[in-house]
Amino acid sequence: MKKKLIAGLVVLVGVVLYLNPFSSNGDESIEVSTMKMGRKDLSSKVVADGDLQPEIEIKLSANNTTYITDIAVKEGDFVKKGDFLMALDDRQQRAATEASRASVKATLVQLEQRKAQKSRQEELYKQGLISDQEMETTNSSYASALSSYNQAKARLIQDEDALQKLKLVAPQDGTITYLTGEVGDLAQGGMFNPQVLIKLSDLSKMEVLVNVNENDITDVSLNDYALVEVDAYQDRKFKGVVKEVAYAASTSSGGSQQQVTNFQVKVQMLEVADGMRPGMSAAVDIITENREQVLTIPIQSLTSPRQAPDGESKKKSSGFSVSVESGDRKGQWGNRSQKSGNKGRNVVFVVKGDTVEQRFVETGIVGDVDYEVISGLEEGEEIVTGGFVAISRDLYDGAKVTVKEKSNNNPRSRSAKLRVAQKI
Repeated sequence: MKKKLIAGLVVLVGVVLYLNPFSSNGDESIEVSTMKMGRKDLSSKVVADGDLQPEIEIKLSANNTTYITDIAVKEGDFVKKGDFLMALDDRQQRAATEASRASVKATLVQLEQRKAQKSRQEELYKQGLISDQEMETTNSSYASALSSYNQAKARLIQDEDALQKLKLVAPQDGTITYLTGEVGDLAQGGMFNPQVLIKLSDLSKMEVLVNVNENDITDVSLNDYALVEVDAYQDRKFKGVVKEVAYAASTSSGGSQQQVTNFQVKVQMLEVADGMRPGMSAAVDIITENREQVLTIPIQSLTSPRQAPDGESKKKSSGFSVSVESGDRKGQWGNRSQKSGNKGRNVVFVVKGDTVEQRFVETGIVGDVDYEVISGLEEGEEIVTGGFVAISRDLYDGAKVTVKEKSNNNPRSRSAKLRVAQKI
């Protein structure tokens, strides 16, 4: 999205040029800043906001709707695996369990009777004393008794499990991050959307769930390095890594009628500070590309190419030429031709003695305030960095300049100034 915004600014500059012809004439001059081209490390990143959440969070609910009878913990408590947390009313389930246990005993007695009968009938059948039909009837009765017994056992197991789940215990070590209800409150259970009673979280492993705009999501990849700023921990940045990138988009209105399309990205935090809690706000810088010791230019130095003011017949610079018809004010850019080697569509102004040269440049990744320069400029060359009016409107190829003050600082130094006098 950053690249698109920058491209939009360039277009805006072009519109300003078209609507505002060169206003300076004669000896009128404008003070601007310059810098010497230098090298530095540059990173391209995607910025997104989100919230902290634990990597592992277990939600405990009631299987059936019943009352809370006991609570042994509170929010913020650290518990061990197996620790008792909460009890729910088990009277109804205990009665059902006892009925299932009685059913198992009854069906077992019946099964043993059918088994003994089957054994006797088999001896008689071997002696030829009973028919095939009688033997089949005996076998069928035994199979039915066995089925009833197995069903009763299965029901008992289910009831015992349900009874056990009415006593909530910690399935793992963790911190109670959510607790609802009081003793006597009705807990809503069931298979569909049961009420969450307790959330147990491992706060030693945290992640950030962020929403990345659709324009930026293609730049984000698994295992991209990230820096996380948590609002509650000012002036600190925590290391992270992209662990999950959604393939399905989510949309929201964003408080307006226009829909915003985002993709969820999970960033695993490689560093977790004491006291971090789920829901804390965080800003994440996802580093999508890195460049070491590359030539850079400030973003504001880049502008659209344009022709000299009216009255200039032709201006030339390295890699391109601009021709202007006298009196033509309609096309502020004129007709230009790019020679071989000039792949960029935008220009910077390079100081050459007492003039500036309009130079096409090819740019690479974009950082916070700088572009990577791929071609068109060399280390040590002096370029114009400001002000905005001079770069966006007044300067042109071959404009006469007087350097007021030079700087040899890195690209973030903006102290040097020069005076620009437009040719008549």
